[in-house]
Amino acid sequence: MRSSTMRGATALLLALVAACPASFAAPPTSATAVPAGFDCAKATRPIDRFICATAALRWQDLALSRSYRAVLGALTTPARAALVAQQRDWLGERDRRCVGDRTFAELNDPAPEVHEQAYGCLIALYLDRRRELGDRIADPIATQAASEIDLRAIARARPELVEDGQVRVAAMRLSPDGRHVAILLPSQDHDLSDQLWLYRVADRKLTPVTPSPDRQGHHSADAVATIDALTWQGNRVYALASLWGDGGDPVDGSTAVYTATADGSQRLGAVPGAVKGHFESINGGLVIRDDELPDDDAATESMRGNAQYLVWTADRGHGTIDLHIRARAPGAAPYLVGWGGWDLAQYLFDAARSRLVYSADTGIALFDMATRRERRIAGTARGDQPYAVSADLGTLAWSTHNRCGDAFLAEPEADAPERFCLAAMTGAAR
Repeated sequence: MRSSTMRGATALLLALVAACPASFAAPPTSATAVPAGFDCAKATRPIDRFICATAALRWQDLALSRSYRAVLGALTTPARAALVAQQRDWLGERDRRCVGDRTFAELNDPAPEVHEQAYGCLIALYLDRRRELGDRIADPIATQAASEIDLRAIARARPELVEDGQVRVAAMRLSPDGRHVAILLPSQDHDLSDQLWLYRVADRKLTPVTPSPDRQGHHSADAVATIDALTWQGNRVYALASLWGDGGDPVDGSTAVYTATADGSQRLGAVPGAVKGHFESINGGLVIRDDELPDDDAATESMRGNAQYLVWTADRGHGTIDLHIRARAPGAAPYLVGWGGWDLAQYLFDAARSRLVYSADTGIALFDMATRRERRIAGTARGDQPYAVSADLGTLAWSTHNRCGDAFLAEPEADAPERFCLAAMTGAAR
């Protein structure tokens, strides 16, 4: 049954968007709070107050309002009127199914089942509607030939990195054509990577590019301490590594260069001239001015950027992470791209195209920083994390707790094994 009165957020959303979608702006985002898609100061209905009282629901409402405005702005009469009516029906159905005649006190009491049921119902409905509207804004990026990366050779060589039958992986990089994967393994001594493997997609062959570190932590001066930068030349990968040095500190040690194909690896005496100046840093290296730091820089976890944009995550505590972008221009305001958990920390930044690939609520998404348009990557699910995208945008590497290529909006089982997957993408370059 549809609500007979249209007050608070529902009336505001429909009236303002129908009149002028461009003028309907979300309230400003404070440094630590995510807004809803409506003015919470004017919320009076139980459902609106419940949404405003819960950060996760505020984010879902904000994200949905953005998608709704984007779709509406691209339509002409009578399609606009049809969408407004459809959204009105959806809001009424949302209210009926998730809240009914419950009071705000009943909804906001965390103890009874009413709170949990209403919260779960709203999250599910918002995710479904966001996915539906998002796919109307832009077709999902198609994936095909999804397959799992076979890490068994690494598990045998590095058993200390195996937990519950799964190999811990620090990072991945794809060759420009997507036919090879550089797999960086986490160090037992510090927070960076200290070994590199090469994976050939065609036959799933794994080859160590750099030697395995000493399991007891007894590192010689000539041993690899960190993998610092990579570059590709056809099917060959090159890696710059810092060595432990005589003082046992990689900061004071010398460097070495390694190279490999799937057929074997070797340490070189110097960087070949053909790849000089083409290495990409593994650990960042962004230079920013003091006036470009976020207002809440104490919470900033990671920051990347190019000449046009900055992107960063902020840790809000209790497992809450948000993802922001901002133009590198005086007075430019930050824009909240995503709000959620630690999945958001595993984002990829395409500096050449000013694009993000990140773990959105509806699956892995490609976000254009200039247009703020987002496209869902089909075959990925909520909770999946991107690890690498090839330079031609034709291949994606990601982790999932589902089977590779399965798409779900629900969270997977907590004890489901993590898999690392590869898939070909079509249409991502548009």
